[in-house]
Formats: sequence, structure tokens, C-alpha cells
Amino acid sequence: MRQAIQKNALILSAFAIACTALVGGVHLLTKDTIKLQEQQYLLNTLNQVIPPAQHDNDLYQDCVRLIGSQSNDFVELAYLATLEGQPSAAAITTRAPDGYNGNIELLVAMNYDGSVSGVRVLKHNETPGLGDKIEEKRSDWILSFNGRSVSQNDDPRWQVQKDGGVFDQFTGATITPRAVVKAVKDTALYFERNKDAMFTQFPACRDRNESL
Repeated sequence: MRQAIQKNALILSAFAIACTALVGGVHLLTKDTIKLQEQQYLLNTLNQVIPPAQHDNDLYQDCVRLIGSQSNDFVELAYLATLEGQPSAAAITTRAPDGYNGNIELLVAMNYDGSVSGVRVLKHNETPGLGDKIEEKRSDWILSFNGRSVSQNDDPRWQVQKDGGVFDQFTGATITPRAVVKAVKDTALYFERNKDAMFTQFPACRDRNESL
């Protein structure tokens, strides 16, 4: 009996070691490809929220770090767009920490005049069929931010309709759009207060880019 238990334990140990080695090997073989795919996805998304006609610089390279820009310690990045040497827009990575299933990571693009150029969801864990309507491929809801601006924190328009605002809420998933609206509003207010300093900051977030 004891010999059988020892034999099974050895088999299980060998199996666990082999599986760990296999997973590690696959990770090593695919990590560069995954990184390139993520970078390409980010580039495509940047060009969606800040169209090429709005800039003549390299958005991916002209990136600065924004630390503590909201109510948490999340390090955000801003991809700066310039046209003929003049600031035209910025795409800021941010997150809504109060989604239904945790953080919702966003890319919020602001025109230099303070209006929203575009918003996209980079990552989320919201409920499929309900909260995932924040993705452009699921619905056009995320486009409802385009062209809007906010000047003060208590602007009543920047809420879902259920709370008296102008943004639609999804049936059965109000928490998700409510969290996104708040995060976009906070980012827009931050941009308005800090855009001049942002465009004079030396680009320095290459390491962060490579980890995306």
C-alpha cells in the first residue's frame, strides 16, 4: 500500500513538473509575439481615437507618464498628438476602479480645446451580454462621448440617464456605464487642468509601452 502511494506521488510530481516546464516554455516562445500584438492593438486604437489628420508626430513615441492623476495610485500614460509643432490632442490611459467586476481600463482621447476626441475600452471583466456593451464591437455606446466637454466636477450631464445625466445605461448593467462615465469625466477634468504642463513634459514612458 505504502509503495503504491509513493509511486502515485512520484507520478503526480513528475506530471506537475512536466506541465510547469511546458507552460514556461510556451510563455518564452510566445511572449514576444504577444507583446507585438498588444503594441499593434494599442497603435490601432490610438489612431481610432486620434485620427491621423489630427497629428503629424509619432503618437507611440511621444508619451509621458502621469502619476497620481486621479484618486488612486494608478500610473497613467498620455500619448501626445501635435500638428505642425502645436498641441492638438492627447490619448490618456486610465481606469474605472468601480466596474461591476473590477477595474475597467480605458483610453480617453481629448482634443486640445477640451472636447472628447474618442474613448475606447482596453480591458475589462464585465458580464458578457450586459456590461460588455461598453466595447465598440458590441455597441456604439462608447461613441456617445465624442465631442462632449466638461468644465466642472458636478456637471449634471455627466451621469447616466437613471441618475439624471445624458448617457444611456444598459438594462441590467447600470454599474458598468456609470463607472465609465465617471472615469471619462475625471480624465477630461484632469486634462483641462494639466494639458499645458503635459505638453511641456519630456517623453519618457518607453519601458511602460513595452510592457503593454
